[in-house]
Amino acid sequence: MAGRSQALRRLQAYASLALDAFLLRRDRPYLFILVINDACNLDCFYCASKNTGRYELDYASVRSALSEAHDRGHRALVITGGEPMLWRSGGAALADVVSQARGIGFLDIAVFTNGTFPLDADGATLIVTIDGTRDAHNALRAGTYDLILDHVRRARSKVLASITISKANERELEDAVRAIAGTRLFEGITFNLLTQSPDMVSRHGLCGQERVRVLDRLWRLKGQGYPIILSRAAYRALRANDWRRPVKQIELFAGGHLFQCCRDVGRPEICLECGYSSCAEISQALEGRPSAVLQLLRAK
Repeated sequence: MAGRSQALRRLQAYASLALDAFLLRRDRPYLFILVINDACNLDCFYCASKNTGRYELDYASVRSALSEAHDRGHRALVITGGEPMLWRSGGAALADVVSQARGIGFLDIAVFTNGTFPLDADGATLIVTIDGTRDAHNALRAGTYDLILDHVRRARSKVLASITISKANERELEDAVRAIAGTRLFEGITFNLLTQSPDMVSRHGLCGQERVRVLDRLWRLKGQGYPIILSRAAYRALRANDWRRPVKQIELFAGGHLFQCCRDVGRPEICLECGYSSCAEISQALEGRPSAVLQLLRAK
């Protein structure tokens, strides 16, 4: 009965969002991204925000940010870091934040994590970074591949895999997707194209036709039945790089500041080469593209 009530509330929330977005053309908030900390036990080359000390939130600030976001209309939440599993404030841990968010009224909650700690944030979808094949991932992420899979096996919540695609792992993309799917531990595979400063992207990321080719490869994998989370509309938008951004319905809270879409919103040289697939997906859903709407509704 509780599950049915939750599903009904979710359907009502999305119907209200659709009314605002499609008929009334209101830019109503949809997705709230909470950067809860920046402490991290890994040292990934493409991450510019780890261990700076600028983004650590105490529990009172977390509760306030969640409550204010819900009041503005947000019903979907992503918690990220740093590594959120490391977050502590007094006696509170990440599981308390998820419980708090559910109590406030958030309907869809996800946590981005590197998977190197027990995945005990029940009540949230866990998005775990797997950066390629075992060898590629271990080279990029301190030999943590098998540890992560062990934690995913023990998880009680829905788990997705996430690949950040760069020059370091794109050659083995097909092998990585097959290996991840072959574990039968993940309910889907999402991805981002390396998004960073122009210098970082030129050295380590994918540009121009390289970007197009890797998106085509992902689309072929999806067509072969692999669980790539990518709608036709988002694939086309990412491929043409013509989707509207920043996405006004996304807000990100970090270091006491509220940003529209992401922290790079004031840096067009980064925004114009955005590779965050979820942002493209949401933008296409809010423009009423049927495949993207269906993809959004399938997410829980």
